[in-house]
Amino acid sequence: MKKLYGVILMALMVAVMALPALSQESHKLPIMLKATEVLPQNLLTGTNYKVADAVINDGLINTYKIETKYGPLTVESTGLLLMRINELRALDKMEQLKGSDVYKDALKKAAVAPLKTVGGLVTSPVETTTGVVTGIGRWFGDVGRSVTSDDPHQAGVLKTASGYASAKREFAYELGVDPYSSYQPLQQAMDDVARTAGLGGLTVKVAFVAIPGAVGTVISTSGTAAGMKALVRDKSPGELEKINAKKLKEMGIPESLAKVFLKNPNYGPQEKTLLVAELATMSKVKDRAAFVTTASLANQETVAIFMRLRAQLMALYSANKGYADRFVEASGVPLLQTKQGIVVGLFPFDHVAWTSNLDMKEMAISAAIKKMPGVKGKELWIEGTVDPEARKALEDRGWVVTEKLAEKLKKTTK
Repeated sequence: MKKLYGVILMALMVAVMALPALSQESHKLPIMLKATEVLPQNLLTGTNYKVADAVINDGLINTYKIETKYGPLTVESTGLLLMRINELRALDKMEQLKGSDVYKDALKKAAVAPLKTVGGLVTSPVETTTGVVTGIGRWFGDVGRSVTSDDPHQAGVLKTASGYASAKREFAYELGVDPYSSYQPLQQAMDDVARTAGLGGLTVKVAFVAIPGAVGTVISTSGTAAGMKALVRDKSPGELEKINAKKLKEMGIPESLAKVFLKNPNYGPQEKTLLVAELATMSKVKDRAAFVTTASLANQETVAIFMRLRAQLMALYSANKGYADRFVEASGVPLLQTKQGIVVGLFPFDHVAWTSNLDMKEMAISAAIKKMPGVKGKELWIEGTVDPEARKALEDRGWVVTEKLAEKLKKTTK
């Protein structure tokens, strides 16, 4: 009997050793990182901001604190941080413009010009990043349970009319920022400049002669994104919606699904245009409706930006690798499947650690992948970095893990 117990105990020990990822100890949250270690030095400070060194990570996404001359900011995700830094640099340029003689002359002319309605100025949703948020990580974990949800999107659809909207879009384009940004200090500054330009006869060309030097863009822009930003400059939101609806129809996206996506107020006109354009470049990849379905469920601005970044990374992968065959859905998460039968997940995560949330989500995704016909492997591509423990756990579960996704893919084209 003792010998039998010994055999059983040995068998149990072997079984446990054969499943190391299942017993992998989870990271305790929050995970504390340092901005000086995760960001390039030239992003840490500017003339009107400073990024705090303490960074909170929830196992997927970083949350940053920024002190600015316009008040403190809490920003979720490195993607949104880069956008805010761009906007802060643009604010500095507009303040330089307001101190110039050409602007002061235009302001004097505007003061005596006939009063015009300011209804044409672009308005934006209420700022959503001034509080502590962990929306992306929570949404990623829950998305599989919400795919069939009919919860209404938040209120606050963007509104535009005529008036100074065109001038505002032109200035935003030259400054490298989104004219529909939710960052209120930027909106106020662009409103002021657009009003002065409209009433005082200040052209974009003359204005930028008065403030020489680039804004200092920190976001790398693909050819597709650059072209779409020019389109946003030249077209009204209504015109953009028609263009995007046409592109979605050409992709085979059902009209009912396209309407849900296009009416989601968490995407501004520029964000929608960028996302749709990236999907449109993937003309040989089937079942793009799987991505649009999940994208339409974005329940806040940070999630919308996350999905737009995912579309850009997937388009980059598809263009550089050339063998993506179709989109597939696993536990509510859209993935790519290659012609060779490899399922590929590409995510703009900042830093991946092994947490209970990731543990459960990975099991759900892998269970769904197992049911797919013809699958021969799994790859996980991360834009940021992967903790060694997380890498081991994921590799033990069959994933081939690659970090610094964009950097690796761009090298393959050289």
